[in-house]
Amino acid sequence: MSEHDLIKIASKHFLQFGYDGTKLSHIAQAAGMKKQSLYFHFKNKDDLLLQVNKTVIEEEIDFLQFFFSKNIDLSLKDTLYLLLLDYKRRYLTNDNNGFMFLLTFIPPDSLQNYFSQNYHLFLTNLKNLLQPKFLEEKNLRINPDDGPTSFITLLDGLFTQLIFETPKDFDNSLRIFWDIYWNGLIKK
Repeated sequence: MSEHDLIKIASKHFLQFGYDGTKLSHIAQAAGMKKQSLYFHFKNKDDLLLQVNKTVIEEEIDFLQFFFSKNIDLSLKDTLYLLLLDYKRRYLTNDNNGFMFLLTFIPPDSLQNYFSQNYHLFLTNLKNLLQPKFLEEKNLRINPDDGPTSFITLLDGLFTQLIFETPKDFDNSLRIFWDIYWNGLIKK
């Protein structure tokens, strides 16, 4: 089994059971190997967790770059709304988002700085990709430099709905807050 496959299995376990509840023996069993074989790939549970996080952050940054290059011609409004919908879809179909958000906000104490730094790397990439879209918009009520932060705050709030509530709650909150958010950004 490849290291990438082991990382995917481990990601599911960390997401489902948290750091403390995840057992290397269960990951090995799910991978069809003995626990000792995991040590060929990873030094210990912390090393495995760090490798999962590194992979998740890289994949999420790759997704962002792909999303913005694919949607380069969309308006700011369409880009932001589509990105929210894509993140909901990714959360429901891909463990990366749940892992990234949950472990960033509830990391093991000993690794808190590491997770914060990596999430900051993700946010910096997102802000850098959003910035040109906000600069293109001629009718902004806010400083374009504040636009990416305002959007990330909305994204974080909506993800709380997915993580701690339901997709239906996400949809309802998006329906309510999108109109307020967008009308707060644009001059009438």
